[in-house]
Amino acid sequence: MTAKILYVYAPAGPPLDYLFPKVASRGDVHTCIVSKPSARNLETLSRYSAALHDFSGLHPDDGFARITEIAHALKPDAVFTFSEFLLKSVSELAAQLGLRGVGPNVDLARNKTLMRQRWQEAGLPQPAFCAIRRPEDLHRIAELRFPVLLKLAYGAGSIGQQIVRGMHELDGAVARLLDATEAARRAGKHEFSERSGFPQLVAEEIIESTTESWYAEDGYGDYLSVEGLVRDGEYFPLAMTGRLRTIEPFTELGNVAPCVLSRDRKEQIVAMTRIAIDALGFENCATHTEMKLMANGAVSFLETAARMGGVAIAKEVDEVFDIDYIDLFLDVMLGVEAPIPLFEQHPPRCATASVALIGCDSNGTPWRGAKTFRPELVDWHTLVGERAKVGIEAAQSAEAGSCMTPYDGAGGLLNYAGQAFLFSANPADLKSAAYSLIDGLESRLPDHAWSSNGNCAQ
Repeated sequence: MTAKILYVYAPAGPPLDYLFPKVASRGDVHTCIVSKPSARNLETLSRYSAALHDFSGLHPDDGFARITEIAHALKPDAVFTFSEFLLKSVSELAAQLGLRGVGPNVDLARNKTLMRQRWQEAGLPQPAFCAIRRPEDLHRIAELRFPVLLKLAYGAGSIGQQIVRGMHELDGAVARLLDATEAARRAGKHEFSERSGFPQLVAEEIIESTTESWYAEDGYGDYLSVEGLVRDGEYFPLAMTGRLRTIEPFTELGNVAPCVLSRDRKEQIVAMTRIAIDALGFENCATHTEMKLMANGAVSFLETAARMGGVAIAKEVDEVFDIDYIDLFLDVMLGVEAPIPLFEQHPPRCATASVALIGCDSNGTPWRGAKTFRPELVDWHTLVGERAKVGIEAAQSAEAGSCMTPYDGAGGLLNYAGQAFLFSANPADLKSAAYSLIDGLESRLPDHAWSSNGNCAQ
């Protein structure tokens, strides 16, 4: 019998044109759209869905009520989303239907305060923190050692993050964070269950991170992530991905595979990650766990997510380690008892990266002015030479002709015009090519016109 899959769509997760054909190959997919897709992604959804329901024009409460009605009528074999911001609502729907999902602890994957409290109980290394659930709690930031990172408890993608160096900076930081939160809500990139009012926040001491005791060469970022799965409560680590340098406050420029740390270092990190995931008590899901690197081989946990990492991480893991992360996840969600490979059991076949197309250089210096996003006009070979092949992840990128404004630190992933996917023979060429692309992009794109009201014209 053909499986019935209910997929709740919002713009997140792996590239849709890579992901969705794999999902459709496993059964009849009934897709419910919550946030409006790009024209390209709508075409992909239409092509591979057995049924398509577009609720993006409805109030979110009304839209999800309709999704719930469809789910109960359809009686699917699996229901899931790849969106961080829908994960809690969709996981709770799966539980209503008696289907496999993250389980009753899903809020530990979404609310960073609850996550930190659970990790504190488990004795895991992490920054000192305090919860800010309402404006009256903001004074609690003074309990921490400055500088402090202030961020959304239900956030993702660095949206709204602010570095506060003293109480005199707090009001301005909160105002910028709230502006970014409202922009994220309008873009469908904020927690679905927290759509209005003062958002829950968490304040954390800045982690004293460094790569000095970890990498033998410069250019790698001071944090990394472990990608994995949980099946029936058991954790399976699959692969580790490294980073390019981040820019202030903590915006990612690129994700790279393989991570070039030694096997011993990786085993150390995976063992700690297992403790972190086990402490959260997930049932069935993908996992994406991030941590900072510190002096003398120490680490500090940042967060975990009960879903796949974004950008093209799944594609990187596939190309480099021959691990079909999407297919393994579908096995878990459909209850198929297929073997799950050991952590990086195959040696790397190549090196790949997801690289941000963003309005700044690799040091975070914003561009001098707005540019028009016209990737088809860029001669990528002149930027990277023979070191890498470059493709644009159109499913994760803005429409050609869109405006690329100079980098704004509060915007996080809202700054991205898209993602480039780099493919190299080895990690050294990959890293070098990625920085050449980021630093050379501004001069390769045309200037953008400004409208009479001072806005970026389209």
